[in-house]
Amino acid sequence: MSMEIAKEKAENQTWRDLPLELLISVMTNLEIQDNVRASAVCKPWYEAAVSVRITDQPPGLMYFPKSKNSYEFYNPSNSKRHTKELPNSLAGSKVRYSKDGWLLMSKNLSTDFVLFNPFTMDFVVLPYLELWHGYQLVGFSCAPTSSDCVVLTIKDYDPGHVTIRTWSPGETTWTSMQVSSQFLDAKRNYVVFSNGFFYCLNLRNNLAVFDPSLRTWNVLDVPPPVCPDHIDDESWYEGKFMVGYKGDVFLICTFGNAEPSAFKLDLTRDVWEKKENIGSLTIFVSTNSCETRTYVHEGMLRNSIYFPKICDNGNRCLTYSFDEGRYHPGEHNVNWGKQRSSQSIWIRPPENALELV
Repeated sequence: MSMEIAKEKAENQTWRDLPLELLISVMTNLEIQDNVRASAVCKPWYEAAVSVRITDQPPGLMYFPKSKNSYEFYNPSNSKRHTKELPNSLAGSKVRYSKDGWLLMSKNLSTDFVLFNPFTMDFVVLPYLELWHGYQLVGFSCAPTSSDCVVLTIKDYDPGHVTIRTWSPGETTWTSMQVSSQFLDAKRNYVVFSNGFFYCLNLRNNLAVFDPSLRTWNVLDVPPPVCPDHIDDESWYEGKFMVGYKGDVFLICTFGNAEPSAFKLDLTRDVWEKKENIGSLTIFVSTNSCETRTYVHEGMLRNSIYFPKICDNGNRCLTYSFDEGRYHPGEHNVNWGKQRSSQSIWIRPPENALELV
């Protein structure tokens, strides 16, 4: 009799009867839109969904006033600012790349790279790198406090050859390799480290991948994303931002005041998949650094792109909302394709750092 009762009870169970531990495990892997929908099913699902709905700390916008040896932080969630002085040794340096709260910096026409943490004021001086003709792409995989950190520079000296140089913590020299490859017009710093690989994009929208563990370089057979009919070729080749998120790679294409386009790299089909929106993501883009969040602060826009320009008397960042299909503010008069260099970047602060901003 007890067996029959147990069997009948099991057959009558529904999704509402899942154990709390299992519910929490499921909710942890949901994007915010799905999390919110799931929380409306019943009380146990609501409790599980809310318990893992932790607000992501937004990145800070860091920029350098032209006339000062200092830098400023802007918090997009509350519009507060904070100014700090640069160390004297970094006076006149420019940001080349940013990741995990660190900046890769060097002075004009110099390859004396320094990794600098503007929150802790720590910095790491990299070995001298002799580059007679400079470099075209530069980036690093993670903070130099990790042994997994790899700093990368790429240069195509002549058609058909690419020179790759790397450095990791503990090494006293750069490691160099040259490969036969056609990867011209890599003039913008389109570099993303995602899922263990460096993804590099040139102005012709050719995509290449460098595997730092195997030291292999491959130009992928991925057709460039399709240019919208109303966009001219010059605008199409400029004004792009590439960003990684949980192993995925996204490409944001901008065209002045026109609606930006979003693409997601699908390596199973070797295509850039056009996305009508970016779902629950909020993407913060800048020339030398991009950040992505899912659970942003209340008052900030989801399914939106935040640009590195402060508007409305310092009260908000230039933003594009896919939900509303428009920019905020509506007229911004900024063509990102014509911005030859930008010292305004998004940077991930350590926990609670932006409370001071």
